[in-house]
Amino acid sequence: MRAVLKLLPVLVLLCAALGCSSSPFDGGEVDCEGDTCTCKPGPRCSGECLDEGCKLACADGPDCDVRCGVGCELECSRLSSCEARCGANCRQRCSDASSCAFTVGPASEVSCQRVGNCDVTCTGTCRVDCQNTGTCDVTCQESGTTATVCPNGSTRVCGRSC
Repeated sequence: MRAVLKLLPVLVLLCAALGCSSSPFDGGEVDCEGDTCTCKPGPRCSGECLDEGCKLACADGPDCDVRCGVGCELECSRLSSCEARCGANCRQRCSDASSCAFTVGPASEVSCQRVGNCDVTCTGTCRVDCQNTGTCDVTCQESGTTATVCPNGSTRVCGRSC
């Protein structure tokens, strides 16, 4: 019991750093500094941080599965798969991965670089840039269509101009 009481302040500080009322991660280990949290290398990192402006990074592991709120920033790199769902005005980046699957809210931007399969569903306006990807599938959920491919061939948009 004494050990639990000693850890309590650490847990409170962790949640304060995350801007959350309780620990948002149910799988894997997470380090937080300031307003940025990083999943430690391991078999998986999963959880959620729904507070506005949450910043998350997943790297050097096989799986990342997160859910975040408005203004979320997520960086996935050097992993097997990354799956994320976010609110409006999100910035999602995925690089050096087998697959990335994002569902993003309105006014969001996604970047996939050196990814086998980049699969994005936009629930409003969005911009997706794919560089050196096997596939880059972008679905515009509101219209039920695939995204417009811009003249540069690497950018796709939903509900906005190139």
